[in-house]
This record gives sequence, structure tokens and C-alpha cells, in this order.
Amino acid sequence: MQHSSSHPMNHQHIVNVAIFASGTGSNADALIRYSQKKDSSYSVVVIVSNKENAGVRSVSEHFSIPFEHIQQADDGASIIALLQKYNVDIIALGWYMKLLPPELVRAFKGKIINIHPSLLPDYGGKGMYGNHVHMAVWKDKMPYTGLTIHYVDEEYDRGQALIQCRIDIRDCVSPEAIAEKVKEAERMIYPLMLNQLCKIIYSQG
Repeated sequence: MQHSSSHPMNHQHIVNVAIFASGTGSNADALIRYSQKKDSSYSVVVIVSNKENAGVRSVSEHFSIPFEHIQQADDGASIIALLQKYNVDIIALGWYMKLLPPELVRAFKGKIINIHPSLLPDYGGKGMYGNHVHMAVWKDKMPYTGLTIHYVDEEYDRGQALIQCRIDIRDCVSPEAIAEKVKEAERMIYPLMLNQLCKIIYSQG
């Protein structure tokens, strides 16, 4: 892992990021790999999941990053305490399947981001995640889909968008092909966006 002592801007700490994930951890993997670049402005200090045996756990083990299973995913106070233990500055959600407790959202206002596999507000809201989104896009015979990186507030997929990326899917022959194309874009764009956000926070000291 990249440590702040060897970082070119070592007069201040690198922005500490917690990744919240419930699935395989493909976004977590991409975010961690980017954090190891010399010019990265963030470090992933903990991976948090509401599922004890989520695939993302193997990602945490691969990179030797602490994995924390939260049994009561609606207990905002204990999650805040956990994040304070790791000195977390930013929370990045990567396919996290629980609505965050209101007190956690308030405590980290403007410091929680999520990636959603569509151009919100289209194909957003409760129940619209992962393959559910891609299947709906496929059934609607859409020529394009996309992804949205947005701030998180107290409702599903309603926070202010940071960036949206349109993805041409006219060459996709199945919902699975759409999913693969979107996932490829996510792995490229999410780390860049997180890094840019952390640079801004970093520059503000």
C-alpha cells in the first residue's frame, strides 16, 4: 500500500477512504489498485460490508486491508464509531445493498459517494441495482445506458450527481453484455472521480 510518508505531498495526510460493499468487490478492487499509484490522493483504510462472506472480503484479504462486517447495518452510531477508529474521511459505496442510516449520512454529509449503473434518474430507486437495471434497459431496447457517480443522501439514488457517463450499447446482444460494458467503464471512471474528489478535499487541508 502507498503510505503518506512516501507520498509526494506528505505535508498532509492522504485522504482516508472506506469502501462499503455487499458484492464481489470489482469496484473495490479498481479503487484499491488506483490508490497504489504514486499520484493517488487517497488510501483505502477499511472495507465495510453488511455481509460477512461477501466476495469483497477476498479483495480485502488480497490487498491486506481490514475487513469489517457490520451486523446491524442500520445502527448509525456504531458505524460512525467504527469509521472514526480508522480516521475515515470519505465513504465510497460499491454495490452496497443497504440504505445508510440517516445519522451516518448527516455525519459524513458531502463525503459519501456511490456509483449507479444507469443515467439517473432513469432506472434508479429502490430495487434498481446491478442486473435489475441492465435487464430493464435491455427490455426497453435502449440504444444507450450509462453510469452515475453521485453524492449519497437519505434516499436511494437521489443525491446530487458528480458525473454521468453515457455508454453506447447498440452492439450488446444480451443484458449480460450490457453489464460487462458498464462494469468496464465503472472500473475506469470511479477511481478517477474518487481521486479528483479527494484532491479537492486534500487541497482544503
